[in-house]
Amino acid sequence: MRIQWYGHAAFLVEAQGVKIILDPYRSPDCGGYAPVGDGADVVVVSHENDKYHSHLGQIAPPFHVIRALDLPPGGEEFRGVTFRSVRVFESPERLPGDEVAMIHFESEGLRVAFLGDLGHLLTEAELGPIRGSDVVLIPAGGTPTIALGDVPALLDSIGPRVVVPMHYKTPKIDLNIRPIEDFLARLPGIQVVRPGSSDFTIDRATLPERRTIVRLEYAR
Repeated sequence: MRIQWYGHAAFLVEAQGVKIILDPYRSPDCGGYAPVGDGADVVVVSHENDKYHSHLGQIAPPFHVIRALDLPPGGEEFRGVTFRSVRVFESPERLPGDEVAMIHFESEGLRVAFLGDLGHLLTEAELGPIRGSDVVLIPAGGTPTIALGDVPALLDSIGPRVVVPMHYKTPKIDLNIRPIEDFLARLPGIQVVRPGSSDFTIDRATLPERRTIVRLEYAR
């Protein structure tokens, strides 16, 4: 499995011959990130936010679209990969209109959870479907997504071996969110690996024995 971070919350995941793009932003309106520009087999969006999370106009067609908030309880299968979602909220108050989704799927023997704009700790019902995920893509910029002080407990409750931060302050995003250093400061006992690129590859044989943060460079 190859995972590439475009920037903000946008990723490309390539597994079992399927190209999956998650939460594409709109360039240049989100700040300074360049357009995603690549092709995909399927684009999965966690919620409707055309500026930061669901812009389809800068991805090379054709591609299938899955909207996580519209998925049925059993999810949707696409070319052998079943995408499922857990409905959560961007705010800890769980306000009406703040509903977003976490996306999870399994491919090549790895369970991947994309937490999207999650803004709170999880109930047992919300946690159940993603507990034990091998790879977690997590917002790392603090509010309006999950508060940095809640991140250690959230990761302990899920139990991933690989943690990939996203949705944090860089010179190329115009949101008032925190830099990656603030996220890392909350997790002092966790090993941090910097591949020096925007992507890395992983399989069951190369999963680290203990929890590891993979800090990617943005691709765009």
